[in-house]
Amino acid sequence: MSTDEVVRKLRGVKPGRIKAHAVKIEDVYHPIKEAFATVTGADVLDFNTNTARNAFKRLGFEVVRLSR
Repeated sequence: MSTDEVVRKLRGVKPGRIKAHAVKIEDVYHPIKEAFATVTGADVLDFNTNTARNAFKRLGFEVVRLSR
């Protein structure tokens, strides 16, 4: 997974509801697991939030946690 691939696959995708963690792609916040599943093709039940957070952070994307 590359930065360009992430941007390309998420461009124009309407983000779902953010529960706790999000990744910012081109000024749009996406639910972290939904974004990771879209980019990788993995089922959201096959990985945890930390896997997605670490992958996006390694690529230099802003990852946030919403406080409740």
